[in-house]
Amino acid sequence: MHLETVLLENSQVEQNEVRFCAVRWSTSLFGFQHCASRYICMLGAADSRLDIREMALEGLFPVKDEVRSTGQNHMPLKYPKFAEMLHFILNQEPKLLDSSYMRGQKLLFPSAVYVAMIRFLLKCFEAELEENNSVGASSEFLSSVAKMCSLLEHAMSFEGSVELHATASKTLITIGSYLPEMIASHYAPKISWLKQLLSNVNWDTRESAARLLGIACSALPSHASSDLICELVSSISRTSNIRFELYHGTLCAMGYVTADFVSRIPAVPETTLHIVLRCLTHVAMSETATLASVAIQSLGHIGLCMPLPPLMEDSRSVHVLTYLHAKLSKLLSGDDNKAVQKIVIALGHICAKETSTSHLNTAIDLIFSLSRSKVEDILFAAGEALAFLWGSVPVTADVILKTNFSTLSMTSNFLMEDASLSSLKHRLDGNSQANEDYHVEVRETITRKLFDVLLYSSRKEERCAGTVWLLSLTMYSGRHSSIQQMLPEIQEAFSTLLGDQSELTQELACHGMSIVYELGDASMKKDLVDALVTNLTGSGKKKRAIKLVEDSEVFQEGVIGRSPNGGKLTTYKELCSLANDMGQPELIYKFMDLANYQASLNSKRGAAFGFSKIAKLAGDALQPHLRLLIPRLFRYQYDPDKNVQDAMAHIWKSLVADPKRIIYQHLDIIIDDLIIQSGSRLWRSREGSCLALADIIQGRKFDEVKNHLKNIWIATFRAMDDIKETVRNAGDKLCHTVMSLTIRLCDCSLTEISDASATMDIVLPLLLADGMLSKVETVRKSSIKVIMKLAKGAGLALRPHLSDLVCCMLESLSSLEDQGLNYVEMHAASAGIHTEKLENLRVSISKSSPMWETLDLCINTVNQETLDHLVPRLAYLVQSGVGLNTRVGIANFISLLVQKVGADIKPFTSMLLRLLFPVARDEKSAVAKRAFASACAMVLKHAGPSQVQKLIEDTAALHAGERTEQISCAILLKSYTSIASDVVSGYHAAIFPVLFVSRFEDDKHISGLFEELWEDNASGERVTVQLYLGEIVSLICEGLASSSWASKRKSAQAVCKLGEVLGDSLSTYHNILLEHLMKEIPGRLWEGKDALLYAIGALSTSCHKAISSENPMAPNTILTVVLSASMKKVKKYREVALSSLDQVIKAFGDPDFFNIAFPLLFEMCNSAASNRTGPASISNDAVKAESDVFDDSFVPLDKVLCCIMSIICVAEAKDILEQKNNLMCVFTVSFSPGYQWTVKLSAFSLIKELCSRLQSFFYDCEGTPLHSNINSFIRELFNSLSPRIIECISIVKIAQVHIAASECLLEITKLYRSLESLQWTNVAFKGELLHQYEVEKSEEAKSYLKKCIDIFENQD
Repeated sequence: MHLETVLLENSQVEQNEVRFCAVRWSTSLFGFQHCASRYICMLGAADSRLDIREMALEGLFPVKDEVRSTGQNHMPLKYPKFAEMLHFILNQEPKLLDSSYMRGQKLLFPSAVYVAMIRFLLKCFEAELEENNSVGASSEFLSSVAKMCSLLEHAMSFEGSVELHATASKTLITIGSYLPEMIASHYAPKISWLKQLLSNVNWDTRESAARLLGIACSALPSHASSDLICELVSSISRTSNIRFELYHGTLCAMGYVTADFVSRIPAVPETTLHIVLRCLTHVAMSETATLASVAIQSLGHIGLCMPLPPLMEDSRSVHVLTYLHAKLSKLLSGDDNKAVQKIVIALGHICAKETSTSHLNTAIDLIFSLSRSKVEDILFAAGEALAFLWGSVPVTADVILKTNFSTLSMTSNFLMEDASLSSLKHRLDGNSQANEDYHVEVRETITRKLFDVLLYSSRKEERCAGTVWLLSLTMYSGRHSSIQQMLPEIQEAFSTLLGDQSELTQELACHGMSIVYELGDASMKKDLVDALVTNLTGSGKKKRAIKLVEDSEVFQEGVIGRSPNGGKLTTYKELCSLANDMGQPELIYKFMDLANYQASLNSKRGAAFGFSKIAKLAGDALQPHLRLLIPRLFRYQYDPDKNVQDAMAHIWKSLVADPKRIIYQHLDIIIDDLIIQSGSRLWRSREGSCLALADIIQGRKFDEVKNHLKNIWIATFRAMDDIKETVRNAGDKLCHTVMSLTIRLCDCSLTEISDASATMDIVLPLLLADGMLSKVETVRKSSIKVIMKLAKGAGLALRPHLSDLVCCMLESLSSLEDQGLNYVEMHAASAGIHTEKLENLRVSISKSSPMWETLDLCINTVNQETLDHLVPRLAYLVQSGVGLNTRVGIANFISLLVQKVGADIKPFTSMLLRLLFPVARDEKSAVAKRAFASACAMVLKHAGPSQVQKLIEDTAALHAGERTEQISCAILLKSYTSIASDVVSGYHAAIFPVLFVSRFEDDKHISGLFEELWEDNASGERVTVQLYLGEIVSLICEGLASSSWASKRKSAQAVCKLGEVLGDSLSTYHNILLEHLMKEIPGRLWEGKDALLYAIGALSTSCHKAISSENPMAPNTILTVVLSASMKKVKKYREVALSSLDQVIKAFGDPDFFNIAFPLLFEMCNSAASNRTGPASISNDAVKAESDVFDDSFVPLDKVLCCIMSIICVAEAKDILEQKNNLMCVFTVSFSPGYQWTVKLSAFSLIKELCSRLQSFFYDCEGTPLHSNINSFIRELFNSLSPRIIECISIVKIAQVHIAASECLLEITKLYRSLESLQWTNVAFKGELLHQYEVEKSEEAKSYLKKCIDIFENQD
């Protein structure tokens, strides 16, 4: 008790957390029957914090209460004893029993606390009476009820909220429904207090007070009741400004009090009754719809107890319905829906005891005038009224008048799933009998109007109204014999309405089917089940057609869009108009077909709702249909229409107790049906089937799906390429699921190897043939993804399919490549993109693709057995494969394959090399060529000696071919030397000569490739060349003898390189090389022939001793050949010839060369001089361009001067003296102003060399006749050339020329000084020399000039 006190005290403190804990512990620590903890929850119901309020209300009214009380496996809650709970509350607050006539008492709690307290006490009250009905007669219980009434009266204080007043007044009515006599006697003395409540601001409170007043009147004597009625009537009639609340409460009270009075014996006096009827009809005729409906409702309450007597109007009697007919028609067509509901239900109540057929027909006409109403509540109210007209409604007047009854539809909840006739009877505790003969005609009229007019009407509103009213009759009057006889017709009507456009109509038809099933006999139940099954499976036919008229709605608005002018397309008239406007009247049949299809869907949905109810009742009657139903029901649960899904889910739950077992038993037929429907022409069926398949195959074993797996994949691919997007999305979901299933079944770690192999046999060929080659991108991508995962997990199960898989993946490398890359490569040149870089990018992208990942996985599963099938397929692909990525992929795969299997590839090396070599040779793509070359090298490692030799010889022979073959040669040799170096090491004699000679190709790319190869493989250039010199010379000679100018050229360049590297070590082969060179130089000129001249020069430089010793005449022959070449007209060739001549002269150093060469060289100089003084050159560009190549007059004077200098170096003194005049002419020509400064540099070098030679001759020939000649030649040189040199310095502004000229002047001055003394005053060019010295800017030239001046000055 101490804990309860602590919790109670802390439940009202200021701290939120403390109150929260108090309520939490009260609900957690104590049971539901504990009074103190429930009291704390009542106090917490008005807390300021939402979380505390919610927790307190949960403690009083658990959410699980309804589940426990209605569920099959749950016990209802055990509430505290009513007396104990009330006693505890009163002990806490005794003043709760205080109440006053004026309702001025002060409330002890907030209104929310009172509301929770009253609701919980009522639960306790009802629970105790339901548990033991006899307890209501005990005095102790009645005493507690009296205290409860006092508490409720206390709660009716003016301070209370509207909710509190409504709850308290309704609770009094509920108590009165259980203990009517006790409540009547308790409130009979408190009539005045109850009348006060008639003016309450709350509508429900006023109605409850009126009901209580009627209950209390049953305990009053007749005169008191009559006086009360007159008082109520007078309060309305005599007061003009009465408040609305009081007006409404009084009207309600008149109905309840008068109804109670007329049901008593003795009955109410006729006078009093007529006063009441007159008052109520007057209100109905004169007041607004709200008050008029209340007045008519009061008339209905009176009519429940007796037939309404006629009214006296103008000395004639008029029935109430006749008198009010016009007003009723107006009110029923009004907009006040609540008023219309009250009025139409009141019509049913008025006719409950009516015996006049005409009056009943009047009521029927008024009710049926609502057939086009779109307000559901009005239709339900009209259906209830028709049930009262039909008779045999399961409710009595006392229930309507003396309980909290509202309407039959609200009380029965017939739209809820748990509604049934048995539950209705259980709830309403009564079933009146209505077998009077005067109702027979009324029933016929209602039947005729329903079946002939409404249920098959062309207007959906009328069909909906007919469905509501037929369901109401079947529900409320279903036990009546007339309804029992009409059950077949009712079943047919409901079956037809299952396909209606209106969802409400469908749902009501479904409920109607279940009610018909419950009411019918065994034969009818069987027929109903068969009809529903045929409807669900699509084989049922509509038994009765609905006639279309102009305004018949065929489609709901927006279903098929709008007309071209923006109008609606819903009615039959609008569809016909559209078909005619389009010039295709037959189109209306298409519209009707579409409408029928929509109706069939609605029918299936409606049938599903009905089936879900009937399945609970049918039991074993459905077992024969399961094989037909299960596949359809399973598929319909995934229908795109959410309503159809829900409906079918209801059936499935009702029909299938153990879904896993049922699905397992019918798995094959379910999957077969889904596969068939996935190809249906109806998109709904295709989409639903895909979603259903995706769900049903999850987690299945191989034995369960082995017969369907292939078809499932085919259906998946078809759905992924569907024309409708939602179907494609469903196909993607199915693909994901079947992909996971396939991968699991093929994974040897998760599945038996035999099952994995069988799955692979089914799936992989399909994926390779239909998936990878599909034109649908999503199908291809999904297939690749599956195949890659299969290759990763299948293991040994993959081997039988390895060859097919590998070939498919290799072909897909190109076929699945982005076509944009192909386009870019085609236009790479115009876009400035390097083609080879783009190819490398494409190959790099393909290597990161799923196809290449799969190929990597396939490599790991290869063994000797698979090679027998795989290699021939690869060989075929080598020849037939197209696309850059595919060809590179084939080559790379072969390389990886050979690397993986090693020596096992030997049986196939001959075939592979025979195929790979031509492909590598002829391949245009550099990337693919390198890939095939690498593959060729990998196979070469395991080839036999004869195969290796032949391959290397064939490869080496390519160097003499076209450009592509030369590149192929370089790439192949590079692959051989890098990959199969141990194999090719014995064949270097065939490889190195090719590398050496091919380094001199004109094509920089090709020469670069061979240069790189040479550098990578030659251990040392001189050593390697000496080692293979014989083979190199042999290859060079072949090239020189070749008809190809390019071969001659590169061979000649190779000779130059040999001379440079070996020097005189080349002497061993000088004879054969010289012979071939000399043979090729004469004859016509061709491009690159100048290389032969360079070769002659180089060979002469390196092997001059061997040449001279072996054949003394050979140097002269060589000189003659070179001189002859220097006379050619081609500029470049002439220049090279002069350079070669210079080399030959220097190499052999033969003094006889002077007399042979100088005359020709002097002639060239004269020719150059005469050309300078000739006519002006032609300026035509074409002629000028040609003259750059062929020019008779062109003489490279600087080259000629170099050759003269070389022969002077080897000439004898006498020969020089003989040609001194010609030499002076040469100098004169050289210093001519028309020549470039380079010519002058050559001339200065020549003069210096001549001075040097003359100085040596001067001392050697002293005392001989030549001495004087040399002396005179020196003087001539000094006197003639010195002024020209100084003039050249002054004219040419190039520093290099100044330096060379100054140095030349110094040499001449020194030479001349050695002959005799020179007087400075006698120097003719003294002034020019001093002036040039002063203005010279070059320090080096200035120093030379200073030395010259010093020589002259020192002589003085």
